[in-house]
Amino acid sequence: MVRMATANAGDPPLQSVTLVFEPETVIITTGAGEAAAAHRIPVPCGTLPSLNLSVATAEQILLRARSLGGASAQLPIFSIMGGSVATATVRWSGSDDAVLSLASVDLHARVAPSGEIIDADVPTQKVRFTPADAPQADATLASAASTSPVPAPDYAGPPNAPYSAEEVRVTSSRAGVSLAGTLTMPHHAAGARVPAVVMITGSGPQDRDEATPAIPGWRPFRQIADALGRRGIAVLRMDDRGVGGSELGPAGATSADFADDIRAALAYLRARHDVEPSRLALIGHSEGGMIAPMIAETDPALHAIVVIAGPSRTGRAVSDQQVRAALMAHGLTGEQLESEIATNDRLRDAQVAANPWLSFWFVHDPIATAKRVSQPVLIIQGATDTQVSPDQAEELAAGFRSGGNRDVTVRVLPEINHLMVHDPNGSFADYGKLQSLSVSPVVLAEIGDWLARKLG
Repeated sequence: MVRMATANAGDPPLQSVTLVFEPETVIITTGAGEAAAAHRIPVPCGTLPSLNLSVATAEQILLRARSLGGASAQLPIFSIMGGSVATATVRWSGSDDAVLSLASVDLHARVAPSGEIIDADVPTQKVRFTPADAPQADATLASAASTSPVPAPDYAGPPNAPYSAEEVRVTSSRAGVSLAGTLTMPHHAAGARVPAVVMITGSGPQDRDEATPAIPGWRPFRQIADALGRRGIAVLRMDDRGVGGSELGPAGATSADFADDIRAALAYLRARHDVEPSRLALIGHSEGGMIAPMIAETDPALHAIVVIAGPSRTGRAVSDQQVRAALMAHGLTGEQLESEIATNDRLRDAQVAANPWLSFWFVHDPIATAKRVSQPVLIIQGATDTQVSPDQAEELAAGFRSGGNRDVTVRVLPEINHLMVHDPNGSFADYGKLQSLSVSPVVLAEIGDWLARKLG
């Protein structure tokens, strides 16, 4: 069942889904009664469900591996979050200790003779599972909390950085939401004013570094802020609503509301004595790349914008492309493919109608907005991006130019994915396998060089 994070416990779900696992098929049914719709996904024989690395689904995988025998086993699993088929590997050490590997994450489990997991931990995520009714559970958890607490994010600059990092708060004027952020301010002469940039995160809850639990170790905005700080440009980056030190605000916020948050950040910078108000720019990534032009068209005093992996198409068009690609990856073709797409469209439309953020994204036309932007624009796009297809960069540039904007630069970078990380493949399903999650130096140089020219 799916609910908004702000919903009460008794509220009906926005969506409910049932998955039935048959020998070579997963039957997915959404809704109930007359509104119910089902479609079938072909899978390898014996495929098991997986919901991240939850104990419930991990137990089923370990039971199946034990029944197969041997010191190790590989099993097909179906990811409930994303609907893709992958391979889980189980390695036994004796009869009661096992390591379950999925993508690049390992779950270490102690298993009872009955097959139940006694306890488990995921070292890379610093997560430990302990039975709530175990006599030692409270002591174990208390000990773990006292000896290895999860550290608070460090938003300070590195040692000897040529800039300071200041904690700030910005209040969105329309909603009254208080947002926490970090302003990196280059060292400068007394009385001088510096150019500044506000960064805009992509979709989903992310902190001021654009970090997300879904991609541990990825902190792109921290890297970009550091690179720009070394070039004399101040950077303000903020926690999303409901993340870190920022307030959640009213339910049902859309990209338009997030744009108001960024407008408040620009107003904050313009009021500072050490920032030059005529040399302000925006950097937006993914959804942020959609929001930046929305602000630019209403703020003629804004000097420039950088769009990183921003879509050129409506959310409906982007979703259509992703759904078709996902179903084709499962082997569907012809009439069966079109039938499943039609079923998905009906279910999706019901979800969109119930979700204000989806409703806005589904109909917002980035090209129409681009035509009303007159400021200089830099478009950065990864050539291996599978979330926002590379051809959308030139589509978006054409939209800016069709409105009369003559200062539009496009950089489509080889072997760079949606995260702005070096990745010849680009599949988001393989992000956890990448050797490095650092923003490519090529990306940092392109952004830094362009902004240095435009902001002086």
